[in-house]
Amino acid sequence: MEKQSVCSKIAGGPSTLYYNGTILTMDDECPAVQAVLVSGGRIRARGSEEELMAQKDEDTICIDLAGRTMLPGFIDGHSHFSGLATSLSQCDLSGASDFEDIVALLRAFIRENSVPKGQWVVGVNYDHNFLSEKRHPDKTVLDRVSGVHPVVIVHASSHMGVANSAGLAVQGIAQETADPQGGRYGRTESGEPDGYMEENAFVQFRSRMPMPDIDEIMKLFLRAQEVYASYGITTVQEGMVTPPLYQLLQYARQKDLFYLDLAGYADLEHCDQMPGLQQENPACYRGHLKIGGYKIFLDGSPQGRTAWMLEPYKGAQDGYRGYPVKTDEQVYALILRALEDNRQILAHCNGDAAAQQYITQFEKVCREHPEYAPNRPVMVHAQLVREEQLERMKALFMMPSFFVAHTYYWGDIHIQNFGMERAGRISPAGTTLRLGIPFTFHQDSPVLPPDVFQTIWCAAKRVTKNGVQLAEGEQISVYDALRAMTVYGAYQYGEECDKGMIREGKLADLIITDRNPLEVPADEVKQIRVLETIKEGCSIYKREA
Repeated sequence: MEKQSVCSKIAGGPSTLYYNGTILTMDDECPAVQAVLVSGGRIRARGSEEELMAQKDEDTICIDLAGRTMLPGFIDGHSHFSGLATSLSQCDLSGASDFEDIVALLRAFIRENSVPKGQWVVGVNYDHNFLSEKRHPDKTVLDRVSGVHPVVIVHASSHMGVANSAGLAVQGIAQETADPQGGRYGRTESGEPDGYMEENAFVQFRSRMPMPDIDEIMKLFLRAQEVYASYGITTVQEGMVTPPLYQLLQYARQKDLFYLDLAGYADLEHCDQMPGLQQENPACYRGHLKIGGYKIFLDGSPQGRTAWMLEPYKGAQDGYRGYPVKTDEQVYALILRALEDNRQILAHCNGDAAAQQYITQFEKVCREHPEYAPNRPVMVHAQLVREEQLERMKALFMMPSFFVAHTYYWGDIHIQNFGMERAGRISPAGTTLRLGIPFTFHQDSPVLPPDVFQTIWCAAKRVTKNGVQLAEGEQISVYDALRAMTVYGAYQYGEECDKGMIREGKLADLIITDRNPLEVPADEVKQIRVLETIKEGCSIYKREA
């Protein structure tokens, strides 16, 4: 993809007519049509093939779908665009089965990439739950990788990681270094840091690491867009915009690098360190980038046992329930700031105690400041949210964005951590649907690839890797799962006038797939492939034959 924006490419271009396929509009008033006419980057008409053939212009391009299926472009409920981008240049540890594999993969990465002495080496996507040791490695393991490179590895959840001795030394982390609020350092019996870090301790560590060369980052931004587009995603989220990242995103916008729509959410605690942020219009894209609101973190990871729970983890000593990242007073102040600024707020909540804190403080702010109305607040992940909490969310116009693929990827771990009853209800999409609350799905990329059809399969089947069936009452239909990735996705971003359906006047954000997801058996939905992705009438991705 060239660094030219989609909008400039399609200006004044010919119209396009798509016909002879299955066109699923995701519009309940008109679920399917025979043809779609696109002009000027928007849907000009939809209807029968005969009707639209009569409406086409002399220079209209006619594209025969040849029986394939067309849908609206998918809308990413939550991910970390820059995280996926940078992960493309890092060592992938997802295939590691033990500590030896981690060491071997990192050594090979250094050798194959001729990493200069003293330069950071980063590994991503290890998961202690799937290592034979069933624990995190420590600095003694990573010291075997290199004595001349600082090394850090990032857990698949992105909530924790491990550094070698050189990495700890570079950042001055020593025995006297105190644990930050909402995080901790692993320690040896003598009290020295052992290299393991979780939550705010790891967040702070990563924030102090040097960034890659800016030209390299821009190349990675382009590659990341190709990845999202290959899965049919036309609107992407940057789920945590820090001050340095805000500058990078602005630079990329100036260079006209974005062709997917990118909605960023600024780190609310540091938003005043971002010059120009308050002048950003949260409702409008400029150069395919908008800062849609604010983001806060309230707890950690359920598979990492740092999510904050109302009841103890299964088998936990001393009633361990995880822990909060912020106090009630801090959460109240942050919510109030978001409402004062008339910005949407997204809160990371995995455990039911974190959900309780978010809901309770939001209710308190609304009760004490009735002059402010909720602006479609979002609970990101909402893995263990309870039904009574969902009912309270509905009153606040608060919607969950579920990481429903947890049912498959970490469902067995959740059973170990929470027991079958609690684990069975993770990502309760069925209950949310019955309550009439809009919801979205996401893959939290780079935690998982942004594979939308895999996510839809997870929502419909709710089966773990070991074949355990999780609460069938939380299953939803493939059609409702598609709505979460289209109609409700547009609603979450306040873009329902432009996106989410194939309807006259909306943007021509479209995808073409090899099969109809409403006709194949549910077991085969995850095998559906996106053949082409179209952004505002311009083809931005085609799968090679």
